[in-house]
Amino acid sequence: MTQTINAELLDRPLQLALRLDSPLTGDVQNDRHMMVYSLFGLSKDKAESLPTYDDGKVRIEVRAPKNVGVATIWDKAVLLYAISLLREKMDSGKGSKLGELHFTTSDLQRIVGKTAGGSAYDKIEGALERLQGTQIKTNLETGGEGESGAFSWISDYKLLYQRKKDGERAVRGLKLTLSGWVTRAALGHNLLSYDDQYFALKPVEKRLYEIARAHLARGHAFWMALEPLRKRVGSDNDLRKFKNALNPVLAADRIPGYGVRIVETAEYKETMKARGAVLGRVLNAELPVLFWKKSQGQPENWIDVPKVEYDETV
Repeated sequence: MTQTINAELLDRPLQLALRLDSPLTGDVQNDRHMMVYSLFGLSKDKAESLPTYDDGKVRIEVRAPKNVGVATIWDKAVLLYAISLLREKMDSGKGSKLGELHFTTSDLQRIVGKTAGGSAYDKIEGALERLQGTQIKTNLETGGEGESGAFSWISDYKLLYQRKKDGERAVRGLKLTLSGWVTRAALGHNLLSYDDQYFALKPVEKRLYEIARAHLARGHAFWMALEPLRKRVGSDNDLRKFKNALNPVLAADRIPGYGVRIVETAEYKETMKARGAVLGRVLNAELPVLFWKKSQGQPENWIDVPKVEYDETV
């Protein structure tokens, strides 16, 4: 298949006489830290920044120029593909400039799916512009190393295209260089694979899947309070609106491999009183959200499974 794609590409009268790193033959993978925390916008509306995340241990600031906007969770698909491709490339012993990748947009679309409407060229270029323009400042480390200052997801990119008869540009290839922080993540020991259904999920479903996948390494289930979960998901809604929006998402039960439910106030009170707790008013922020592996079934009682507060695995 690689030879076929290379031949098709090299037959075109473009600046594509380069060694391709695609197609991706293995799983889509990502660094665990990039799954635990919210680093991408959940809306396609242009935003200059995301809410600052700070849980006392990890701090994340994400910003971008107003005319560009921060990278979104749809743009993240390009980054996931690139990280997976780089890891696969290095595992196979292919040598080249570290973090630099050449691939076809057709293979990218094969993995992450196509979006309807609009110019493919404009969509890909917009994603790349946001990935390069977004600035992340965090104390999160990758590959055992951290950075003081800010970094972007990619340091540079080039779209190679062919002009069609109607004057539109048709993308034929893509060249990009991942930043040092992302490259260390791709080559580190904290990569986790994604379910094939991930790219078909809606933004909040994607985040719930990533959170479940990142924390459930060996265990069966865990719970997290609603307010920390809101911050991990990356929602900028207030807690009441977030809870209301979450209910139909959980009722749809589309998260591959994992079940998720909110423990409502009555059940929370009943369980805590049975354990001898003296309760006053129960705030929405305190309500547990239970995650479990569907293959092992839902736990009988949420309180009997581990609580996740920071970056624990269970």
